[in-house]
Amino acid sequence: MTKTRPKNRRLRIFPALLWSVVATTMFSGPALAQTAILSQPPNHIDAHVSDAKLQSSLVLPNPTGVCVAENFVLSSEKTIVQARIWGIYFPGGNAPALDNFTVVIHADTAGLPGPALSTQHNVPATRQVTGESVGGSTEHVYTLMLNPVVQAPGTYWVEVCNDTTGNPASFYWEFGAVDPLHGIPGAAFVFTALFGSNWQVLGIDTDRQDLAIEITAQPGTTAVPALTEWGMAIISVLAGASGIYLVRRRKAA
Repeated sequence: MTKTRPKNRRLRIFPALLWSVVATTMFSGPALAQTAILSQPPNHIDAHVSDAKLQSSLVLPNPTGVCVAENFVLSSEKTIVQARIWGIYFPGGNAPALDNFTVVIHADTAGLPGPALSTQHNVPATRQVTGESVGGSTEHVYTLMLNPVVQAPGTYWVEVCNDTTGNPASFYWEFGAVDPLHGIPGAAFVFTALFGSNWQVLGIDTDRQDLAIEITAQPGTTAVPALTEWGMAIISVLAGASGIYLVRRRKAA
């Protein structure tokens, strides 16, 4: 015996397909595009140590680490989600098996890093060789994936410090060209293991006073999905289509 399909099966599927189109179109608000809020490319000239690993020095009484920070300005609220920096390992240029980056966002206090507003340890990061070199050492680029940090308009510092304990070479953060829009000339450094050590200005010369970094953010305010013009048009079509569907369904019944 031959089975026949119900005449109204396609009609039953039709509303579901139509509503799926509506759901993806009528409430499609603007996407939160990620943009670079600070862009300071590397200068391939020199780099400054930024490593928490304890190291001895002829000019310091005890072994200590050294961390550095770069300052920037936000003109509107942003959510910081990523940082990209350039650096080398010195001496010898040998990279550790794994990096261990700590990223700290500081408030600005009289032109130097102030209280920590956000501290993230062991930040997930990727490392790639760029093909360039700095003073004979292989240059790397690092992409640091941050937990979102919302910051209001103002002046801030970002401290990026590696910890290469166990590796003969230390991490050096490369110098870069200051961002003319959101950058501020100058950087800062601090000795991590010296009692009473405070942040100090890092300004060797015009080629070695700003650090190579790109900070990526998205708008600080999350957009609420809004009814678009396309959504309003589809509602009109849906109203007519639903009427046709109901009429055919009643006739089929």
